[in-house]
Amino acid sequence: MASRGFSDIIKKSPFGPIKAHMEVSKNCTEELINFLESAINSDWNKATESRKIISQLENEADLLKAETRSLLTKSLFLAVPREDILDLIKLADDIPNTVKDISGLMIGRQMEIPAEISSSFMLFAKEAAAITDAAGEAVDHIDELFQFSFSGNAAIKMQELIDKLDSLENTNDQSEITVRQELFAIEKDLPPVNVMFLYDIINKIGELSDRAEQVGHRISLIASR
Repeated sequence: MASRGFSDIIKKSPFGPIKAHMEVSKNCTEELINFLESAINSDWNKATESRKIISQLENEADLLKAETRSLLTKSLFLAVPREDILDLIKLADDIPNTVKDISGLMIGRQMEIPAEISSSFMLFAKEAAAITDAAGEAVDHIDELFQFSFSGNAAIKMQELIDKLDSLENTNDQSEITVRQELFAIEKDLPPVNVMFLYDIINKIGELSDRAEQVGHRISLIASR
């Protein structure tokens, strides 16, 4: 059963659920950085603790998604289409899911990040977390934009946030190219299975960035209607 507190959030703002969910997603990506730093240092005890926190946050995100679906009934009047809110929640939910997948794969195999790529790898991951933060900024701004009928200074501010998001994503794309090139340069010296899983982790971090950017762009699309 959905809590009264969460129901009140939806009544106050149709964007309340996505704001609550994005806060969890931001916390999840922040904990991913802690996890990766522990993994690079081969501190699997700390990595395990981070993994537990990530799992808890991912479960919290799932509960928020389920509550949103149950409360956003077709009979509930909203100033924006119900489908838009549900689509946003679905996109945002991919963020903690992907973080959980990354941490689960790495801790299950106790994957080590080669020293030769560790710096560029961590830069790549931190940029992905920054993109999630930027998407969270856009989500936090949506109520103000809605209040002013998606126009004026609020609309200008939203466009600035989307431009920032795009700039971060472009930088992150270049960082992904760099870390892939560095891995390619040493992959012949690594066990093939390890190389395969390292590329998989890189792919998933890239997906993390993509989902966060898509959240921002979906908000921009809603605002332009």
